[in-house]
Amino acid sequence: MSTLYGMSDLYIVGFGGGEQDRARREAEREAEGRRLADRYAQYLVAAEVGEATARRVITALFDPCDADGNECRCSCHPRLSAEHGDGFDCRCTWDEDRRAAEATNWQAWWDSPQAAELSAAHRREEDAIAAWLASQPGVDARRTSSYAPEQWEGTVDGHTFYFRERGGSWGIELDMVPSGKYAQRLLPADEDGKFVTEPVPIMEGDVIARGADSDLGAAPVDYIAFVVRTIRDHLRGVNCEHHGARLFCPDCGQRLGKES
Repeated sequence: MSTLYGMSDLYIVGFGGGEQDRARREAEREAEGRRLADRYAQYLVAAEVGEATARRVITALFDPCDADGNECRCSCHPRLSAEHGDGFDCRCTWDEDRRAAEATNWQAWWDSPQAAELSAAHRREEDAIAAWLASQPGVDARRTSSYAPEQWEGTVDGHTFYFRERGGSWGIELDMVPSGKYAQRLLPADEDGKFVTEPVPIMEGDVIARGADSDLGAAPVDYIAFVVRTIRDHLRGVNCEHHGARLFCPDCGQRLGKES
């Protein structure tokens, strides 16, 4: 696992190696696209559609452009890929009335009691977290995302950590250091409207614990309490020099067995 400090920002992450790896993956995608385009064209020709018409159909389906003729790269459209989308309902196909209606629907939802309750619940969670952290000397933690995945980062007794839970599983990394890899953080667009990014180091640490979300508790404040407790238990264990302490009852001190 790894973390990008400041996850409230938006990032473009390049997975894998450098320019050569990216060029290789792009060439593979283009080759797969050509292969699938040829297969679709063969199906259409077999259905007595002319070759030229078949190619025009494939272009219309798989090379979508908006009303200004600009390429649309969103995931709504079918792709010449083994993992292509299969929808046609993209904003670039909407007229002004449809766009206005969708905007109105979104605004109506944000003004609804359901949205207000979600916002209030989030504020209650944040207040509970802040109150708990205020009672914990040596702990500085922040929730960087709250759903799919839930992520926390910060320090416990001088040790940096990263916690991540998704799909029912969680893990904790400790003593974060730069991994040598970078993510591209999105900055405000330039004067031409193009994306601008800056490199941010990806941090990694030792995985000290993993488990199921049933370990964590019912609320986010329970999550961070569990994380801090797990980290402190780990630190006590690795720093303890009393290797024979396991032989004694923690309540009365009675020896429980013979030392090997």
